[in-house]
Amino acid sequence: MWLAALGLQDDAPAARARAKLVDLRERAVDHTTHDLGFLFHPSIALGYQCGFLGEQDVAPALDAARMTVRRFNEPGRYIQAFGPVGELRGAGTSTVDTLMNLPLLWWAHDLTGDPRFLEVARQHARTSARLLVRPDGSTVHLMELDAVSGAFLAESTLQGASPASAWSRGSGWAVCGLAWAFAACGEPELLGAAERAAAYYERMSPLDTVPPWDFTDRSPGAPPDASAGAAVALGYLILAAHHPDPAARERFDASARTLLATLTRFALNRQDDVDGVLLHSCYSVPHGRGVDGATAWGDYYYALAMAVAHGALPLATVLGGRADRRTGAADAPRWG
Repeated sequence: MWLAALGLQDDAPAARARAKLVDLRERAVDHTTHDLGFLFHPSIALGYQCGFLGEQDVAPALDAARMTVRRFNEPGRYIQAFGPVGELRGAGTSTVDTLMNLPLLWWAHDLTGDPRFLEVARQHARTSARLLVRPDGSTVHLMELDAVSGAFLAESTLQGASPASAWSRGSGWAVCGLAWAFAACGEPELLGAAERAAAYYERMSPLDTVPPWDFTDRSPGAPPDASAGAAVALGYLILAAHHPDPAARERFDASARTLLATLTRFALNRQDDVDGVLLHSCYSVPHGRGVDGATAWGDYYYALAMAVAHGALPLATVLGGRADRRTGAADAPRWG
C-alpha cells in the first residue's frame, strides 16, 4: 500500500495501510518467532521511511526490534528462529530466512543509534554467511546448533526437498539478506557470501527463467517459485549500488533488470479475479501448501524491486534513509 501510494501519488492506499497497523501492533511483543522483521519492516519501518508515518507511530516496530534482539544467542552469535525465547526445543535453531528480518534491526539502529541493534544484526549476518552459504554457493535452509556452546550440529530443512538440497527461496534470502547486510556494515565476508550465492543461483536458474522451488528437483513438473527470483532481484539492486567494483555494479544492475523483466513476462498476474501480484510462487511444496500461486512476500519484494529499479523509490529510502515525499529524495542512512 505504501508503494501504491507513492506510485499513484494518492494517499488512499496509505490510509488503508495505516488502518491495518492497529491489528499488527499486538505482534510487537510476540516472543515465539524470528519473523518480526517480515512483519514490521514493510509496515511501520518502510511507512516511516517513505514519509507516511511519523515518529509517534514507530514504537511498535522498535518494540519488535528489541524482541528480536532478545532472541540472540550469544555463544553461537545467531538469532533463534523458532519457539519462545530460550525454549530448549527451539533455542538451537536458525534459518536463512532470518537474514530478511535483519532490516528491522538496521532501521532501528539508524533511528535510535542504539549499538545493540547493529551488533546483533552484524553478528547474525556473519554467522549466516559462514554456516548457511555452502562453498558452492548453495544455501542451507535450517541449521541446528547447540544452544549452550553455539556449536553447529546439522543442516536441516522445513520447506526444501531435503536437508542437503538447495531450496531456491533460500538463495533469494541469502542474496538479498547478505547484500543488505553488506550495505549496512561493509564487511567483505558478507559481500563474498552474497556473490557466491548469486553465482550459484544463476548457474541453476538462468535469468530468463523462473526458478524451480528447489534446485535439486529437476523434474519437468517441478513447481516454480517466482518469489525466490524477486528476492534475488532486490539483492542485485543493492549490490548494484554498494559493490566496490564499478564493473560488478553494472553487471548486477543489468542482471536485476533482466530478472525483473522475466518475472513480469512469466509471472505477473493479469487477471482481475486472481488474488495476488506475482504468480507462480509457492509457500511449502513438502507440505502441499500454497503451491504455484501468489505469496505476500513475493508480491512485496517484486513490487519493492520494481519501485527501486524504475526510480519510484530511492534505494537509500529502502535501506534506512528518510524520504521527502515532495521531492522523492532521501537522506542517506547514517551507516551508508
